Amino acid sequence: MLTALVLIGAALATAVCALLLPLAPVHQDDPVLSWPQAGGRVENTVVPLMPYRPLELTAELPCRTLAAVDGDVLRTLPARPDQEPGRGLVVRANDGRLRISSSSTALVDEARPTTGECAYQVRADASGTSVLRDGRIIAQQAGLLPPQVAMFETAGVGNAAADGLGVTLHTDARFQSSPTAAKAILLVLQGFLLAGCIVLAVLRFGASRVGSRLRLSPIDAVVPAVLLGWTVIGPINEDDGWYLRHALNSANSGFVGNYYHSFNTSEAPFVVSQYLLSGWTSISTSLLWLRLSTTVIGIGVWFLLRWTLANALGDRRVYRAVPWLLGLAFLVWWLPFTPTLRPEPVAALGVAATLALCEYARRREWPGLIAPAVGVAALTTLTTVAGLVAWGAVLVQLPWLWRWARTRAVRDRFAYVGATLASGTTAFIAVFADAKFSDVVEATRVHYHYWISMHWYEEGFRYAKLLGVDHHGNWAKRAAVLLTLAALVLAAFRLRRRRRRLDGAIVRLAVVLVVGLVALTLSPTKWSHHFLAIAPPAIALLGLSAVGVPTPRGARALVPGLVTAALTGATAVVAFAGPNLWYGFSDWGQPFGDHSSEIPTLALTPEQVADLIARSAAMHPTLGPVPLGNPLLWGAVLVACLLLALRGRDGGWAAAGSARLLVVVQATAVALLVAVFTIAPLRTPGWSVAGSVLRNDCGLADWVRLVSGERLMEVARSRPTAVDWEFSLVHPCTPTLAIADGLSTAPEFRILPAGRGALAGVVHAGEFLGAPRAS
Repeated sequence: MLTALVLIGAALATAVCALLLPLAPVHQDDPVLSWPQAGGRVENTVVPLMPYRPLELTAELPCRTLAAVDGDVLRTLPARPDQEPGRGLVVRANDGRLRISSSSTALVDEARPTTGECAYQVRADASGTSVLRDGRIIAQQAGLLPPQVAMFETAGVGNAAADGLGVTLHTDARFQSSPTAAKAILLVLQGFLLAGCIVLAVLRFGASRVGSRLRLSPIDAVVPAVLLGWTVIGPINEDDGWYLRHALNSANSGFVGNYYHSFNTSEAPFVVSQYLLSGWTSISTSLLWLRLSTTVIGIGVWFLLRWTLANALGDRRVYRAVPWLLGLAFLVWWLPFTPTLRPEPVAALGVAATLALCEYARRREWPGLIAPAVGVAALTTLTTVAGLVAWGAVLVQLPWLWRWARTRAVRDRFAYVGATLASGTTAFIAVFADAKFSDVVEATRVHYHYWISMHWYEEGFRYAKLLGVDHHGNWAKRAAVLLTLAALVLAAFRLRRRRRRLDGAIVRLAVVLVVGLVALTLSPTKWSHHFLAIAPPAIALLGLSAVGVPTPRGARALVPGLVTAALTGATAVVAFAGPNLWYGFSDWGQPFGDHSSEIPTLALTPEQVADLIARSAAMHPTLGPVPLGNPLLWGAVLVACLLLALRGRDGGWAAAGSARLLVVVQATAVALLVAVFTIAPLRTPGWSVAGSVLRNDCGLADWVRLVSGERLMEVARSRPTAVDWEFSLVHPCTPTLAIADGLSTAPEFRILPAGRGALAGVVHAGEFLGAPRAS
């Protein structure tokens, strides 16, 4: 009784601390920039603010300067006749008039001062902008934000009358913050209470049965070995460089921001995977080390899934083929989407951990283990929106937990529910350790305003991309997703009969997978690489769907078997009809079709669309002269699998034949994938991803020479060089130009794809980080 009361009290205290944490104050950095420097004279100066608008700006304009300097006395953005007066501050004195404007709003237009016995001042902050003369407001515009600043330029350079001209501004470093003493105490208290709740719940609500032991198999060596090899030869993802610079710049700014977009706004609340990547990159930035991160995660996901199915199915010999089938399904899913620095692998690890804890708790009837599972699920939610699938693993445990709770005293029920819910406050510590609730709201608002934001009902775009003609819809990604959707149909047939452990496990995994597919609809972007986040239940479901026994006999098995066999055959046709097309450097040397030049996939003209379709059609995998997507080919394989299974009686042969066909399709996909990525670097003259990984060097920059004869890496290390996100991964050792204290580092050079100064229509050039291209 005492333990139950302590748990209730600890749970309530943990919840209170969690709710106070987002409201607790933080120390927010307030960098101040002054121009000119103390004791110096005015010089035209580049001031690359990031974001472009400071939080506050005060400009001092002596009348003697306004009287003596003709032209632009002060401007904060370059003069562009087609955009006058622009979004910056412009103070112009000519033709006997003084004109002051800010952010395209005229503030002052009056006679120009002729003596030096007065002073103007421009003040701007979040409340508005005002102009003062000798301390008296002569113009005011409420709600007019401070002007954008990229430079301080004046026609008064070298003119003694310009002495006294100056600007003081507070840069926008709102996301650079640290906890106050009060918040630090609150963090320690919540951490202590949270750990207490989880430990007490695990001990108080213990196990009543013995669990299953994971029996190792040769496949447990095969899968990690394949993953290690895949680290060398596997594809790269278009966003790898994007997330790499996020992680590297966090050492400069103290938080993970969007380095290439949205003004380096914090990535909160989805920060867990990126902080892990920041720690990983602090050790090394070689291409080998970066790609190993996904390999380590993949090995972790593999053994967690093995543990999950060991507890879901038990130790019966009839399931001795399951590890091999699971290994095949794992490779079908993991290889096409990795290695990658995106958040999805970390999300998959969290989902797999939640699944494993929940199935172990179910196997041993150990309700207390759901508390740490909830804690892991909460952290997984902070990797990416699709991380919500982790809650599906908890959801499917509710029936047996409800039956257990009905046998307990009321105080035990309250204690258990309180401790379990309190375990979910791990998310509050991760997000609000050094931030406030308002910071997260502002970060979310900025991201949704400036980046792609699609609605849940536009989820069809993701599947259109999967079935499209670019690298988002290549045959390997199609195979993983479409085969899993076919397995969901099999799970629907199993729903009516859950008398066996296999049936129950398949149904539970199907429910978790459906939760994941629904969670994907909430993502504001609809790319196919998001599917990896829901891979753990998909892998387990696909593996178990290939188990041909035990199956019921008679007509009840005939229809489901034939339906799933036909659906699997059709899926193989659609999957292998996809192009063997991969992103960027991963496509170099690939067989099937012309891979000699880059295929653009953003902001395409009608002519480029037609060219993409034509080239993609020639990239379909083939088996000699026969396309692998040929319906006759897979029809013959389907018939052969069914004939080989005819030894079964009644309707059981159809289910067995369907399972064999599923194994054949998966084995074909894995074998072909490994083959094309083994061949590709051998067909590539010069630099390749695989060669760079094996040499453990600094990527493409070590191989490119400029017209001066210098290696690109030498220049990048000695001169400020900005690397575009598409090339960032293959230039991992190029120093990251800092964005910190509300300022970006102006580059002298920039490495980017030819003809691309922005994200090809996705991002407006005025919002993109960096200076114009250097020549």
